[in-house]
Amino acid sequence: MSLSANIKRLRLEKNLTQEQLATKLGVSAQAVSKWETSETYPDGALLVPLANELAVSLDELFGNESVSMADLSGRIMKLIHNAEGKDRFHVARDIGWQIERGLFNCRMELKELYDPDEIKNQKNASYILDDNGFTIVSNGKEPFFAIFPQPEDGYGDFLNDKEELKKIFAALSHGDTMNALIYLYHKTENYVFESAVLERDCKIAKDQISAVIDDLLTLKLIWKQELTINGEKRVLYYSRPSHKLLAVLLMTREIGYKGAYSLQSHLRNAPFLKE
Repeated sequence: MSLSANIKRLRLEKNLTQEQLATKLGVSAQAVSKWETSETYPDGALLVPLANELAVSLDELFGNESVSMADLSGRIMKLIHNAEGKDRFHVARDIGWQIERGLFNCRMELKELYDPDEIKNQKNASYILDDNGFTIVSNGKEPFFAIFPQPEDGYGDFLNDKEELKKIFAALSHGDTMNALIYLYHKTENYVFESAVLERDCKIAKDQISAVIDDLLTLKLIWKQELTINGEKRVLYYSRPSHKLLAVLLMTREIGYKGAYSLQSHLRNAPFLKE
C-alpha cells in the first residue's frame, strides 16, 4: 500500500478529519488532502510527527513489512525503558501477549489490528502446541507468559534425575509443608527462625516438624546454620522464598484448567520425549 493510501487509512482509523490532523501537525488541511492523493508528499521533517500522530512506526507508515531482529529488539527495549517503573512488567507482559497472538496468527493466516485493551479484557488462558514447541499463557489472577521452544533432543533432559523430581513433588504433597511454604512466602528473604517458631506459627505437630524442615530444605526454601551461643548449640534457618518455585505453583492451575481458551492451536504430532 502506498504512503498516500496509508496516511488516509490510518487517519480514518484514528477518527481524525483532514483538518484535525493538519492542526496537530501545523499544516493546512489542503496539504493533508494532497498527501492522500499523492499530489505531494510530506516534508521529511514531518514524517516522525505524522507517524506519532497516527500511532504507528515509520515502517508501517510507509508500508514496509520487513522487520529486522536488531531493530525490533531496540524498539522493545526503548518501549520498556520509557515506561514508568511500576508499569514495566505489565508492558513486558503485554509484549508477551502479542508474541502469542503472532504465533497464533501465523497458523491461521489472520491479520488483526492490535487492541491495546485486549490483554485487560481477555481473561481466559491460551496455549499453542505443535512439533516446534509450546506456549503457556494465563490472563487470570496470576498472569504469565512462557514459551518453550522444542529442543533438538526433545524435553527429556529434565527427567535425567527422576529421584530429585520425586523428592520435590513428594515435599509439595505434604499438607504441613505446604502450610509452612505459604508462611515463608509471607516473610522477607533471610527471615531468621528456629524450628520451634515454625512449629508454633504453622501449628505443626512436634513429631512432624523435622520432616517439614527436610521438605523445605529439599525445596531450597530455607538454608540451615548451626551456631554455638553462650556455649549452647543452636540451629537457625534462613528463609529463601524462590521465585522459581512460585512460578511452578502459579502454572499448576493450568494443569486442571477446563474453561474456554482465548486462543488455542493444537497441532502437535511428535512425542514430547525422544528415545
